Amino acid sequence: MLEHNDLDAALQVDVEKLRGEYPRTLDLYKEVCVVMFFRYGMTPTANKLYQLVRKGSMSAPTEALRAFWAGLRRSGKVELGQADLPEDLAHAAGDLVSKLWSSAQAAASESLEELRKAAGQERDSALRDKQSIQGQLDAVKRELQELAAKLELASRENATLREEAAVSAAAAVEMSSKLSDARQAASEAAARLEGIRTEHAAEIEKITARITQAEERYAASEHRALLEIDRERTAATRLEKALESERSSSAASLQRLQSELTHAQIDAAKQARDFAALEENLRSAIEERNNARDLAPQLRATISDLTVQVAAERARAEVLDEQLNRLSSKRTRTVKPGQQRRKRAAQRSKAKPSA
Repeated sequence: MLEHNDLDAALQVDVEKLRGEYPRTLDLYKEVCVVMFFRYGMTPTANKLYQLVRKGSMSAPTEALRAFWAGLRRSGKVELGQADLPEDLAHAAGDLVSKLWSSAQAAASESLEELRKAAGQERDSALRDKQSIQGQLDAVKRELQELAAKLELASRENATLREEAAVSAAAAVEMSSKLSDARQAASEAAARLEGIRTEHAAEIEKITARITQAEERYAASEHRALLEIDRERTAATRLEKALESERSSSAASLQRLQSELTHAQIDAAKQARDFAALEENLRSAIEERNNARDLAPQLRATISDLTVQVAAERARAEVLDEQLNRLSSKRTRTVKPGQQRRKRAAQRSKAKPSA
């Protein structure tokens, strides 16, 4: 005899076969009732039928079960009504059918009650699930709304960030261009400073050469003056006072020339110091060239100051040149009175024999 699990498995196999033969739900439930009752000796119930078939609503197995019992009852009455059955067998069959019917009715009622309870529980569970799902749906809707708001805010922030990035990129390009211009200006300024330094050094060398030449000319002039003084001293003693006067004048001129030479040397020393200061400024400018990005305005101001200083130095050089020219002219004037005295002495010597 088959066990309960094997019986259920075999019944399930038969039900699956009947699905293809009876597509109508009510016919399928009726055939399952027949198989359960006559093949497996099981009393069909609405709950069991629904568990096996799982098709349609809960009213379908109930209606099929009623139709099955009604047909079985009609079949039993026909068979019991035959005259060839003995009376005691007919009574026994009637009692059996009555008991079967009562048992079936009770089982059907119990099954229907269980089915109703199960349906009520499933309905309550479905309502609870619906409420829970509705709550979850509302929560999801709220989250979607919040997410939509956040997405909108993020989109605006993203657009703002893109605009800021574009502005920053443009500013970076502009700053890079300005930096390149500043570097080029610094290079040009450095080149100009180098040229100014070279020119200034050349001018200083020229001035130094002029001073040296002036000193040489002064030494030669002094030597010639001393020779002339010696000749005048041996030639005429009576001209000593005049010579002393001329000597005093020459001494004053010499002192004046020495004073002018001293001033010229002082100016040259000042120019040397100024040149050293310019070289120091140049080194500072070279050191600050790496910071030209931030110090370009200051560098321009420094260049302007250096230009003014160079102009001032050139003016000083011109003044010094004028002083040297004056010094040369004075020396020339200093020599001429001696020549005049020689002429006068010669005239006097010629005039004595005639006397």
